[in-house]
Amino acid sequence: RSGWPARPRPGVGQNSPDPMPRIAVIPLLCCSMLAGIEAVAAQEETWTSLHLESFETASSPRDVDGPPIAVTWCLAEGRTTSNGFCPTGGAWRLDPGERLVAELEPTGACGRIRIWVYASGLAASGSWMRLGGGDDCGPVDGATEAIPAVGGACLDLVVEEQVGLDGRIQWMAVNAGSSILLLDEVLVQGSGCSGPAGHSCCSIGGPGCEDEVVRDCVCELDPYCCEVAWDQWCVQAVEEGGCGSCSEGCAVAFETGFGETYVPGGVCDAFPELFDACEGAGPYLSTTGSCGSSGDASMRFGPGLPWSTVETRCLDLTAATTARLVLELSVQPGVPGPVVEAVVGDDPPIQLARFPISSTDDCMPVEVDLGPVVGRDGVRLRLRSGSAVGDSTRIDDIAVEIDPDHPPCETGAPGADEPAVESCACQLDAYCCEVAWDAVCVSIASLLCEADCPLIPTCGGTASCTSARETPGCGDLECCSAVCADDPWCCIVAWDAACVESALGCGRNPDLDGDGRVDGADLGALLAGWGSNDDRLDLDGDGKVGGGDLGLLLSAWTG
Repeated sequence: RSGWPARPRPGVGQNSPDPMPRIAVIPLLCCSMLAGIEAVAAQEETWTSLHLESFETASSPRDVDGPPIAVTWCLAEGRTTSNGFCPTGGAWRLDPGERLVAELEPTGACGRIRIWVYASGLAASGSWMRLGGGDDCGPVDGATEAIPAVGGACLDLVVEEQVGLDGRIQWMAVNAGSSILLLDEVLVQGSGCSGPAGHSCCSIGGPGCEDEVVRDCVCELDPYCCEVAWDQWCVQAVEEGGCGSCSEGCAVAFETGFGETYVPGGVCDAFPELFDACEGAGPYLSTTGSCGSSGDASMRFGPGLPWSTVETRCLDLTAATTARLVLELSVQPGVPGPVVEAVVGDDPPIQLARFPISSTDDCMPVEVDLGPVVGRDGVRLRLRSGSAVGDSTRIDDIAVEIDPDHPPCETGAPGADEPAVESCACQLDAYCCEVAWDAVCVSIASLLCEADCPLIPTCGGTASCTSARETPGCGDLECCSAVCADDPWCCIVAWDAACVESALGCGRNPDLDGDGRVDGADLGALLAGWGSNDDRLDLDGDGKVGGGDLGLLLSAWTG
């Protein structure tokens, strides 16, 4: 044989206005027309998360230097506790008469600060929190909100106030009741904060945007977009002013680590540029659990029916040869893991993965093959909880990898990550670098290009090793590997008559009596079993002791 014939193989083929559905009571500061105008403006403000204190450690709360904000807990009466009415993990316990006070100083000037907090108490009380200015440890004026006690229910409260002229503001919570008060997830947000723009030029947010060319073009048309806020007019000006494009189109990449802080409202509200729809309860962001922690948010499914579900915006996989979804996952022991589906247009969902009931809540990396939707546009990935009960499933660091690099012993996109092996294989078969690195390419790499592959992928399956055919390899893994080690053609091009002849003796030892010689004693044993189906005597593997076995024995005769 000389050269490999051509193979006719087929190809393988954030900032936005806050929509938080929370119990929020913002006090009216006065009854003038100006106050009414300011209230409307406040509703249109864009808020940036600056700090989250989730009370996850015994040393909570902790001072931070920033950026984006310096937080000093000047008075921390009380203690951390792991038991609370709000399902967020750690909490801060204030006994009657105790206070918790923090001084806040944004490292970039902010116009306003607001604080969201979960709170719960048992008995009726006069507890309250305040955000405002103060010379000592504790604000003496500003916005004050009552913290009612409603039998342990988890309340979601907010207080908002203008930052002082010195750039500082203080927050204080006071337990003025007769029973304990629990505080969870204290989230600090700022409005109108200066600093680097952290949003797309196609979404509203703080002044400026991420693309410098588009930003400079728009701001030349309207300086407001870089001096005050990047509002809806600025977004429209991207295309209307000839500065760029915000036209709808499916993304060719997807990746998120869900940020570093808790954001109320769920992942669809926090990341509208990534996720298109949420169904059921949540999914929410969380800073607790084995995937994600304080300072690293993850996604948490909610309980109930319909199952908690999130769906990505559309993805364009038409240029992909291979693709996979990678993520970090932890599932509460005894609870079924999540389900991953793909939706294309109006077609029924395609189930890509269903994770089984877990025995551990460890955070583990997982991969989901997107092969069924590779080469298609308008692909939406849907992740949903595997259970209707409240669980602790967490997902973090999720991404879609298009044509990821792979070693020469793995199938995948064209080429391999070992240049010498890749060059060798592609010189023998250009298909491996032009279309896909398939099982034949792995076999070439293993048999001819010195790749240290543990298995030959064209070996195995159900094909008979004693029948010739136009495709490579056969079903007996051990026999196939042995034959192809001597004759690579059999595992790369076709399992022809020469391969069959080599396979007839696979694993069959004509030294039937084991004395180290093939002689008359072995011949006698073979003739004694003539016509039987004795596997020990069936040297050619055809299921019957006969002439083929006699020929193999005589060819190995040592006398």
